[in-house]
Amino acid sequence: MIKFPKRIQAGAIALLVAIVLPGQLSAARIKNDPNGFNDYRWGSMLSQYSSLKLVKELGSTDFVSTAGVYQKPGETLTLNGVPITQVRYRFIDEQLESVQLHYEGRENRDQLLHWLEERFGKVSASERKMVNAVQWFGEYTTVTLTYDSSTRRGKLWFMSQALNHRFNEFHQGSQGD
Repeated sequence: MIKFPKRIQAGAIALLVAIVLPGQLSAARIKNDPNGFNDYRWGSMLSQYSSLKLVKELGSTDFVSTAGVYQKPGETLTLNGVPITQVRYRFIDEQLESVQLHYEGRENRDQLLHWLEERFGKVSASERKMVNAVQWFGEYTTVTLTYDSSTRRGKLWFMSQALNHRFNEFHQGSQGD
């Protein structure tokens, strides 16, 4: 075995990371950020959606004066042939922060993954094998597909990056309550 000086080894590792890592990261980048989901735009005021009904009050902290989860009674949604069992909208200070879609079954997870890759870009082969969670990042939006094989249930999240940071601060601030 040939021994190289540590400086050359470090340089080779840095070069490998510089070549491989950007390809891995770009696979999960959203090229055409939707800045919301369907007709819902991040930061839109709750008052714009009179059909939404509060299902869970999340409270308040020093960071956020109000946070709540809403549903639209009777709403049905199908994505790429996948029936969505529940749609929830989370608002932070009356602004839309995220949309959460619930689904069931591994086959449906795979169909949603295909749909997401068509819209937001292919994920790497190693990410494709990650059954429990896959993510895409855009300028304004983070999309996360999760699946729990023990319950055979999953969630598809569309989140505002800016408002989700506020929710995370809110969530951390409420942990002591």
